[in-house]
Amino acid sequence: MNKWMAGTMVVGGLLAQGAVQAQSNVQVYGLLSAGLGYTSDENGKTRLHALSGTNQNPRIGFRGQEDLGDGNKVIFVLENGFNVMTGTAAQSGRLFGRQSYVGLTSNDKGTLTLGRQYEAVKDLLGPVVIASNGVHIGDNDNGYNDLRVQNAVKYVSPTFNKLQFTGLYGFSENPNDSVRNRVYSAGLGYKEDAFSWAAAYTKMDQPNAPDAPNGAIGNDYASGLLIFNKSAVSGSGVSSQAIAGTGGFYNIGRTKLGAMYTNVRYHYLDQSNLTLQNIDVNLNHKLTEALNLGASYFFTTGNYDVIDKKPKWHQVNFQADYFLSKRTDVAITWSYQKAAGDATFARVFGFAAAQGKTQSVLIVGMRHYF
Repeated sequence: MNKWMAGTMVVGGLLAQGAVQAQSNVQVYGLLSAGLGYTSDENGKTRLHALSGTNQNPRIGFRGQEDLGDGNKVIFVLENGFNVMTGTAAQSGRLFGRQSYVGLTSNDKGTLTLGRQYEAVKDLLGPVVIASNGVHIGDNDNGYNDLRVQNAVKYVSPTFNKLQFTGLYGFSENPNDSVRNRVYSAGLGYKEDAFSWAAAYTKMDQPNAPDAPNGAIGNDYASGLLIFNKSAVSGSGVSSQAIAGTGGFYNIGRTKLGAMYTNVRYHYLDQSNLTLQNIDVNLNHKLTEALNLGASYFFTTGNYDVIDKKPKWHQVNFQADYFLSKRTDVAITWSYQKAAGDATFARVFGFAAAQGKTQSVLIVGMRHYF
């Protein structure tokens, strides 16, 4: 090959590469968050913890798109969760356990994606839980996003008359029974100026079933944080979990008001049932450009039908969040939970159960976005 031909090929290759780069975009993003936590009662003792994810769960991700023209694009997200304090992977050790999907999006037809994704309750009602700076006991309604859906096909519509629909189906991958370890979910959101509201429903059938290990809900369902994933009668697993809820926000100047209600029904393999209802109200106020103040109240009431027990939990959360810059903030969060009714212990999410019926947690942490 002569020098002229070689030079032509190199220039051609560079031009082709430049054309691809002009049409495609890939972004690396993430956040780090860590701090200290003090609990008043864990198994009868006060405890001091070094914590990962005090302000928000850490992650590193890659997202990108390729412009296909006429308002159509290919999109993808690969997002890893990890523990800042130990450097280990979260989401049961998955490489991209937070999100992993690829799909197509169109300005007038909506977005269709395939992979490990969020269901409708998390997408539409989860922001209310996050704004409350706390988690409903045992994250029973998945507002904190402990459960993601694998093998999922998801569609999000364009906005029509201020309404947007989302729907998802997660496949079982069981060759003999397509119901075992499947998920289906749907929701509808409305937004107009300062007001937004949504309703969503998610049903998980035999989540993490042993004979469908590659189904829609993986071994995240076995997490010890999900304290209602075993029957109080026999300790057997969950036959189905159904979550229905509604909630949203209203902005008044520098203040955002949030509220939501969820109804969660666990049907266990021993034929017992637990119904939980969560009521959540919160307020966040931007006192200055740098300082945000938040307060919230949760009430959870439950009913075990077979053993006729009615546990209840009350929880309040307060937070002061100060931004050192646009990408770095420090926050102090105090949570207090009281068990009532037939509930025998308090347990603020992420910590061991109290020996008694009350538990308070004080967390100081920082967060940095990149």
